[in-house]
Amino acid sequence: MTKIVKQKETAGFIIPTNVVNEAAVQKVQQYLPELAEKTAAFGSSNSQSTLTMMSLTMLNGHSPYRMLRQILAEAEKRKGALAEAQVNYAKTLKRIEDLKDSDDPIEQARYRQNVVNLATMEQKVNGSFGDLATLIEAYNNIKEKNGIEDWDEESFEKEEKKHHVRRAFELMYRNLLDGGKMSTATIEYCQQFGIHPQICMAETSGYVNYTSKRITEGEILHSNDLEEFLDEMAEKYYKNADKTAERLFGKADFTVSDYMYKTVTK
Repeated sequence: MTKIVKQKETAGFIIPTNVVNEAAVQKVQQYLPELAEKTAAFGSSNSQSTLTMMSLTMLNGHSPYRMLRQILAEAEKRKGALAEAQVNYAKTLKRIEDLKDSDDPIEQARYRQNVVNLATMEQKVNGSFGDLATLIEAYNNIKEKNGIEDWDEESFEKEEKKHHVRRAFELMYRNLLDGGKMSTATIEYCQQFGIHPQICMAETSGYVNYTSKRITEGEILHSNDLEEFLDEMAEKYYKNADKTAERLFGKADFTVSDYMYKTVTK
């Protein structure tokens, strides 16, 4: 004899009333709408702060052109996700339309499943648009802060040596704080961009000692102090990279403008 299972709809789900925990159901019914509402605020995988302060500076430091390039990469990922989402969204809408009038209990369950899926997709699409808007805001702020009217691959390449020299000093600083000595990778990085590793260590050790003294004396430092030191080192030593390029390739400027994408001047 087939056992009859009584059912009822709760919070958008059909549940068997004779086996489910009624107290739990009531709690879900009371608070699930609020959870669903708040979930809509987090359709993005990252907060605006994380996306702007971390994703754009990871491995890029504070290089404006590097951050601009990272924004392009982050935006491209979200454009691709949106393109795929619109196909899945259309398919889900079609399934909902096909299933909505069915009397079959399995198809009714599939209908409710697709309704839930549709809401989740809408949250993620909204989150992707929010991320894109955040990235565009950061893009415009970086350009304004650094006086960049327009830029292209050629502009980016002109700043690359300075970025890498700055990065070498940054890695040296991390090495000295982490283990008190420079790593083999940092030594190689310095040499690749014309910085004598012992000069890099001496400059950075001097900054570390000077900073320790100031902290001991009660000065409360901001991390901008470190960034300014790194900027100074980049300005002081970036031309060393030219000498290394001359040694390797016979000329300081070895990049070929003709191979680059350049903004078309009207």
